[in-house]
Formats: sequence, C-alpha cells, structure tokens
Amino acid sequence: MEIGVVQKEGKVGVTVLLPKGRVDGSNYTELIVSAQEQYRGGGRHFLLDLSDVDYISSAGLVAMHNIVMLARFGILPDEESGWESLRAIGREVGSGYQPYVKLLNPQPRVQKVLSISGMDQFLEVFDDLDAAVAAF
Repeated sequence: MEIGVVQKEGKVGVTVLLPKGRVDGSNYTELIVSAQEQYRGGGRHFLLDLSDVDYISSAGLVAMHNIVMLARFGILPDEESGWESLRAIGREVGSGYQPYVKLLNPQPRVQKVLSISGMDQFLEVFDDLDAAVAAF
C-alpha cells in the first residue's frame, strides 16, 4: 500500500493521509506508522482520504481506531489488543463523532464496511475536502 501525505490549513492544521489500494491485515500497520510519524512531526488532526482504497478489512478498522487513540491521547493501544480496539469502537459509537479524525470519500464497498461496523457513527464522513478540513 502506498500512503501519501498532504497538509491542509483550516481553523487548525490538518494532516491528510492518502492510502491507496487495500487496507488489510497485511499492511494496516503501515497506516498506523504513517500517522505516528505525522503525530511526531506535530500533526494532531487527521483526515483519512479513502478515495483510492478499494477494500478495507477489520484490520483497517483497527488502524482507524488506533489513529483516533493516537490523536486523542498521544498513545497507541498495545498491538496485541487489536480485537479489543474493534470492541471499543462499538462502545464508543454512542459518544458521537471523534473531533480529531475524519474520513473523506470512501468508495461504496468501503462505505458499506464502515456502515456495517458502525465506524460511520464514530468517524464523520465527508465527500468534499474543503468541508472536511473546515469541520476540524
């Protein structure tokens, strides 16, 4: 998987992560590492542009949750607790949208996974880059 990074300015600086291809068990940690690198460089608000992601597995959902934890608390859950991350998503859905991580342009197949998992109740989804950046 390739992951591009773009910085956008709105009310706050927004780090746009642009993964391409599949996000699954073979590469989800690459997305987490990319977010960690940006966090170490000062990034605190993340927009995951899913325009070029044609498939996402439960491991991809774990990566998203880990990025939320990183943005909110500056830490990542223990790697062994990946499935606990998925259960945590279910518990956190009722808390509303997360303020530090948002999603952009998921393809229909990916949007379906987000809906089935409840992730779209946890992470706000946008179809316009400017609107997404302005929402932070």
